[in-house]
Order: sequence, then C-alpha cells, then structure tokens
Amino acid sequence: MYGSWNSAQVHAELRNILSVREAGNRAFRSGDYALSTKKYGEANYDILWLKGLRYANVIPTDDWSIVEAITEMQYTTQSNGAASFLKYDAFSEVDDDGNEVSRFRKALNCTLVADEGLKDHPTRWKPSQDAKRKLLYRRAQAYEGLEDYDRAWEAIQGAHHLSPERDEAICGLGMKIWKVREYGKEGAEAGFVPMEPDFFFKPYRKEAYDRLGRCRLCEA
Repeated sequence: MYGSWNSAQVHAELRNILSVREAGNRAFRSGDYALSTKKYGEANYDILWLKGLRYANVIPTDDWSIVEAITEMQYTTQSNGAASFLKYDAFSEVDDDGNEVSRFRKALNCTLVADEGLKDHPTRWKPSQDAKRKLLYRRAQAYEGLEDYDRAWEAIQGAHHLSPERDEAICGLGMKIWKVREYGKEGAEAGFVPMEPDFFFKPYRKEAYDRLGRCRLCEA
C-alpha cells in the first residue's frame, strides 16, 4: 500500500515531525497551550504511524539510526505533550461513552507512552537524567491531579533522586503529596505539619536527616 521507503525518506519525514514539535514548543513558550497540545498530538500521531510502517517492513528494519531517532522523538514529544496537558486548564474532551476525560489522565498517558517507547526495540538511545527527571515530575503532577497520591509519591521520589541539586518545584510538589498521604486532604489543606517541612535537600545521605525521623525522598 505504501511501497518501500529508504532511509533518506524516513529521515526526511522525521525532520517534518520535528518541525511540528518545534511549533508546539513555540506555542508552549508563548502560553498557547491549546495550540501546543494540538501540535504535540500531531507529532505523536505521526511518530506512531512511522513505527507502524517499520513493523510492516515498509521502512528499513536494519537501520538502527532510524530506530534511535524514532525512540528519541517519541520520548521527548510525549513528555512535552504531558507538560502541555498539565498547563491546559481549559482542556475538554469526552470519551465514546460520554464521560469527561481529565487533562491529568491525558498527561499521565503521555508519560506512560514515552516510557513504553523505550521498550519497543533494543536501542542505544537512552534519555538523559534531566529528561527522565522531567518525565517523572510530570507523571507525579498527573497522579496528584488524579488524586492517586501513592503513585504520585513514587514518581516524585524518582524525580528527586535524579536531581543534581535541590529543585524547588520537585521539593514543593513532594511536600504537598507527602502531607496529603500523611494527614489526608483536609489536614494537608489546613496546613498541619507537626515537623519541619523542608526536608527535601541534597545530599541524599539520609543520616543527615535522622533528626526528622523520616526522609523518604532522601533515602538511598
């Protein structure tokens, strides 16, 4: 149906997808989250379409530069899509049964698809520590928005451990999630914290925080 593609044709298509993603980046930076969400969605659709062509042996299966490029494109674009959904307060969508779809659910799905892309093929490409930290932070935000605080806590711990230095955003979200898990939503909103709250510090050697009794974000 599609004929056969050579490596040059595939890389040309990848450049087109990158151009769409860059349009999403520009929209995101300008605060137009409706447009950035749309552009990231278009780019993600085209990436999955390319992967389908590879499974159908339409594009070269022995050119690992293609596999690596597709994997990187999927990971980064899905992560960007998650960030966009998290910012897109006006997002509105219903499923086939007429139920409203949460932007937090869409953001979470983006982070999960990003990780799944790493498992599809043996590849030399791996995300950087910073890219993984951002993805885990966005996953924690999504779980927190869905009020799944146990999974949010797991994700924010992962993001914290990948931070080369203290990250105020990660520490702030971690504190918020921790309070809800410890004292419930009402207790957290009341601001009741019977210990020093600011315990999300480097270094990760938890002995430096023994006086606090518990420092699960800082455990090795």
